[in-house]
This record gives sequence, structure tokens and C-alpha cells, in this order.
Amino acid sequence: MSVIDSSHAKSTLGAAWLAFAIVNTLSMFMLPGRETIPYHLIWASFALLYGLYAWSTKTTWITFSTITLVTGTALVKHAQTGIIGWEECSEIVLMGVLVALLIWHVDRHRLAQDRLTELREAERARAENREVAARFGSHEVRTRLTIARGFAEMIRDKSHDETTRSDATVVLRELDKASALTTKLLTLVRVETATARLPVNLADLVSAILMRWEVTADRDWSADIRVGMMLGDAERFEAALDCLIENAVKFTSAGDAIRIRGHADRDDVCICVEDTGAGIPARDVARVTEIFNTGSAAGERAGSGLGLAIVLAIVQGRGGTLEVTSVEGSGTAVTIRLPGGYPADLRRPAQRAFAEAEALIG
Repeated sequence: MSVIDSSHAKSTLGAAWLAFAIVNTLSMFMLPGRETIPYHLIWASFALLYGLYAWSTKTTWITFSTITLVTGTALVKHAQTGIIGWEECSEIVLMGVLVALLIWHVDRHRLAQDRLTELREAERARAENREVAARFGSHEVRTRLTIARGFAEMIRDKSHDETTRSDATVVLRELDKASALTTKLLTLVRVETATARLPVNLADLVSAILMRWEVTADRDWSADIRVGMMLGDAERFEAALDCLIENAVKFTSAGDAIRIRGHADRDDVCICVEDTGAGIPARDVARVTEIFNTGSAAGERAGSGLGLAIVLAIVQGRGGTLEVTSVEGSGTAVTIRLPGGYPADLRRPAQRAFAEAEALIG
């Protein structure tokens, strides 16, 4: 892509350069023996202007040939009169070759830039098409799941046969799993789309998430969030934390601890979800973020294998990192690091005071 795109700017620069080139060309003829400086100024200004915006091939080579001919004539004329030596005329060939190579290099660079732009646009269009398809497909699947669930509930509630009621309950449970899987697949597709980074109160967000989870799972819940406002997408933060907490609940039992910690590391934000549950076998830790990977020891607790893949996609979309540490039988800790999420102008005075007090105590 050229540096200058305005046609008015191109015309103005072109006219200014033409006037500059004419003045320097006249100087070459009128100042015998001192033509070196204007000669190089003409070529240097041409190279600079060519680098600023794209010229048509015809205009480029007509201009190139004209400069070569006119400036070369001045050099040859002065060489014929003995003002300069004939060796000075070698500049005609050397400068021509040098500028021709520059034109070739600039053209290749522009072609590469145009190709990259095309690829980006194509990828953006593909991402948009994937999201539209995912949204449409998700809507269609959810509609049918809702209808099926309604009939299954009706059969369970109206049937007096215990076996039928039990079978309907199993169907309802599986339909709920399918609905959750559909939601996760849609989330996984959508996280590829860039979103605006807006101020998010992480402490309030975690508090709201915990309030939802505490009533669904009998665990020893706790949170220690030492970050107030940060930059990001609240919806995606919530989706990532929900996935991590869901995994923690799935691999813990009543009475186990689930802790959420958050702190600032310079301008980065680190968020950790830690549990004291079953843990992950060492051989599986490196693969837990792979899509559809459920772990070799998950057993009946195995889910869809999408949770950590979704978290990883969200984190990488922000240029962050995801770290999983686990000891089988002792628990798991998943840490998210998001760069540039905690700028100084968003820090609460209370957070600064807390950090200063902690530094004095420590």
C-alpha cells in the first residue's frame, strides 16, 4: 500500500518534483564542472517520490528514460568540452542500474503488500462467513433441541410408567449436554473475531460469576482479586472464566476448594483458577488445550473437550498466554496472562494504596 493515497497530494508532489527536477537539470547545463550535486539531487528526489506512491509502469519508465537522456546529455556535453573527464559519464550507467534496481525492489514490495492485504480481506470474509454459518446453524440446532426437550418433558411429566419417566430424564440430560456443546462450539467460532477493548471491573465480574456458581456446586469457594479496572471484553472474560470454573467443578467433589486469584504484573493481568480436585496426569498436561481432548483419566467426568480450547483461543486473541500446572490427585491451577490489560490510568487509588502497604509490610 502506498504511503500517499490522495490524488490531490500526488498531483501537488508530482508538480513540485517536476519543477525541482527542471531547475536542477538547468543547473547541470549552466554550471559546468559543478553538475554532480544537481545530478544526484534529481535521481534522489525521483527515488524518494517513487517510494511515496505508486506510479503507472508507463509513467515510471518514460520518466526514468527522460532523466537518463537529459542528465546524460549534460554529462556528455561537458565531457566533450573537456570540463569533466569521460570517466564521469560512467555515472549515467551506474545510476541508471541503481535506480532500476530500486524500482524493481519497490514494485516487488508493493506487490507483496497488496497480496497480504488481499489475504487479510479474504481471511476476514471467511471469518465472517464462519460466524454467520455458526450463528445460523446454532440457532437451528437450538430450536430443534428446545422442541425435543419440550416433548421429552411432557412425556416425563405425563407418563405414569416409571421406566418411561426414567428414560425421558436420560433424554433430557443428553439434550442439555447437546445444547451446552452447541453453545461452546459457537463461542469457539466467535472468539476469532476481534472486539473493542473497553474498561472492565474484574473484581465485580468475578464476584458476579461466583454468585452464579456457588448455588450450583457445594465447594469451598474463595476469590482474591487485586485488580480493579482493566481493558478487555467482559463477555469473553466471562466465557473464559466460566470454562475454567466448569472444569474445576467437574474435577472436584463436595468440600474441595476452588480459588480464583487475580493480580497485576506491571501492565499485565494474571488470573488463576485453582482447585484441590483430581488433578491431571503429567502425560496429559501438555495436551489439555487441544480441541476435543478430554484427558486419559477423565473417565465419566470427561466433557466435550472444548472448554480449555475456548479459553486458549480467547487468550491468544488478546496476545496472552495460558499456563496449566497440575499434580494428579492434588489439584490443578490454570493461569491466564493478558498483556497490556492493566494500564496505569485505570488503576484505582485503593489498589495503589494496597500495593504500597503490601510493599512496606513485605
